[in-house]
Amino acid sequence: MKTPIFLSLRVEALEDLHTGSGMGSGDVDALVQRDRHNLPVIRASSLKGLLRKIGEELVSLQEEKSEKQSLSKELDTLLGSQKHVRSALRMTSLHVPKDLQNPTLIWGSTQYQENSRVPKEDTLRFIEYVAAGTHFEATIRLADSHLRPLLERLLNRMDRIGGQRNRGGGLVKVSFLEGSAVKNPNTACKIDTKCKCVRLLLKNLEPLCLPMTGYPGNLIRSSSFIRGQMLLGALMAWAIENGSQYQDLTLFQRLSVGDALPLPEGQTTLADTVLPIPLSMQIEKPKANKTNLPWWAVGSSSPNVFDGLGEERETEEKTKEKTKRPGAHDYLCRAEVNDPWTKYTPTISVRLRNATPEEGTGKDPELFSMEEIAENTLFQTELRFENHDDAYKFKEKFLPLLSGKDWLAVGREGRPMVVECVSDWEPSSSKIPISKMPNQDWVLTLTSDLILRGEYLGFLDDLDIQTMCELAGVQKQVKWGIAKSVVETEPVYGFNANSGLPRAPMLALRRGSCWKVSGNGSHELAKKLLKKEALGERTQEGFGRFLIDAQPVVLPPLVKKSEPVLIQNRSEALFRTARELAGKIKGKHPSVSQLQGLRERALAAENLEQLKAILDEIETAPDRRLQGGKAWSDFPVQGLREALGNVQNPDKKEEFDERRQLISHLVQWWVLFEREQKREQK
Repeated sequence: MKTPIFLSLRVEALEDLHTGSGMGSGDVDALVQRDRHNLPVIRASSLKGLLRKIGEELVSLQEEKSEKQSLSKELDTLLGSQKHVRSALRMTSLHVPKDLQNPTLIWGSTQYQENSRVPKEDTLRFIEYVAAGTHFEATIRLADSHLRPLLERLLNRMDRIGGQRNRGGGLVKVSFLEGSAVKNPNTACKIDTKCKCVRLLLKNLEPLCLPMTGYPGNLIRSSSFIRGQMLLGALMAWAIENGSQYQDLTLFQRLSVGDALPLPEGQTTLADTVLPIPLSMQIEKPKANKTNLPWWAVGSSSPNVFDGLGEERETEEKTKEKTKRPGAHDYLCRAEVNDPWTKYTPTISVRLRNATPEEGTGKDPELFSMEEIAENTLFQTELRFENHDDAYKFKEKFLPLLSGKDWLAVGREGRPMVVECVSDWEPSSSKIPISKMPNQDWVLTLTSDLILRGEYLGFLDDLDIQTMCELAGVQKQVKWGIAKSVVETEPVYGFNANSGLPRAPMLALRRGSCWKVSGNGSHELAKKLLKKEALGERTQEGFGRFLIDAQPVVLPPLVKKSEPVLIQNRSEALFRTARELAGKIKGKHPSVSQLQGLRERALAAENLEQLKAILDEIETAPDRRLQGGKAWSDFPVQGLREALGNVQNPDKKEEFDERRQLISHLVQWWVLFEREQKREQK
């Protein structure tokens, strides 16, 4: 049996360090990567790529062919390969402490003309760096302790991280010591159980990409929840990795793993109910009142949400505009039975990636992007067993995992997840007791995708009353029928780990689809359906789960807000003022290099007195008759002084930054005007 070990990794930046995000903002051309708390981070994939490069250099230094092959094979085992070999190394990203203040700084650089100190045009770039002295921390999981010497060898050879390594940037000091899966393991997990169902609270330690298509393009779209089939595969993979004592195929055959749905931010415990928002929850399109601007330019109050299966809205609430259904990433959560519902969307961001090919393939790096669910998002899932003994056996065999002492590998690249909480649970497919159900008009709502085949083995794209009766095993009554329904379909993809090939896609009725059934005595059909935990195919993977009479969902009333106030965009105002001032530069004017010098001095100013000193120097430059002084004679110094004085609160740091940016924008606009004039002359 392979024994996994955990190490705590610490990286200290001895020089300014840049880990590129591939994006810029404002005057900054290249920003560092940041986590969900907006703090700098070094992604685990970047660090593993650097370890791969160091390992390949070690392989090339070996003299004997046998030594090269042995080290290369060991390196593939440690870091994985493109030949369907999963990495034995799993780790979190390198994060900085949350209490760190101003951990970054901006550096400017440019290229020079050959054999000259004159800068090239259009080469000035501003790059964000993590300041020297900042330290990062991460946790490493190694599946096999025999690979530890190689890992330590690679880490000891790592001296630089990030971009600009060949120019002195990114010098680091790496240290590591014994660690654990999490700082505070879940010691409250008890093996004793009297229920045949278990609820798990999971947390992703890394951003999750859960591909929702079998044929990704340049952008890999991600689901916002973990499908039961993926979670079941992760549990099986953990059992296989940890030895035969955990492998019980008969237990997995009697286990149904539900979808792991994200919880709202701020919810730290298991919720009473969490479900994909029903598709009948119609949302009014937001709009801005009493302005000629679109709603996204002004902002508006939260749009009204109403149940499309309920009664029609009052006449005064009806509008000619069409309403829209909720998005694919919208969910509802209720913390306790009597608590109001919360509508929310988990945090999902797009990350740019650079796929570096293996050594010797001759392929060029490929740039792509992927959607990722933010790290430290909590997910809730339900595991259903056939009897109490199976639930007891599962807790006993998976105790290291359930107690938080080990990780699950989930999603693309096997990102680490940890179990935060375990709780016994008795399922109920209805929010009210069967004995108190009404005699007519009830709603069936899917909480997971439903896969159903028709008479000729084709996938169904809707449910009719006849199909419902066949699923429940009752005779259809003439007076029963579907009063209203809101249905959508979605393809379901999968991957066969044994063959390395994608599974044939299937068509499913999308989670959130709902049907309102009416007719005297139709509650008998509902009672029969309630005896089934799931409908359709692949129920072991969480498909076909549902709720009955969970609607209408009542959301808390919206707080009436005052009319939106048009707030002037300060950045746009600065751009407009800078453009007007740049247009006033006529006749004699400074050169581009002189204006770039003004811009750099303004951005480097630390207080208002230094900015005023720069303007005083420009204003007196023509009188001093210095070389280049007369070029400033027509510069609009007075207009710039007035614009700099037009601030609301000069003592605020934000206001002072605006003054510096105004000078920067002025130079940028004038350079554009100058180029346009040269093009027109040509």
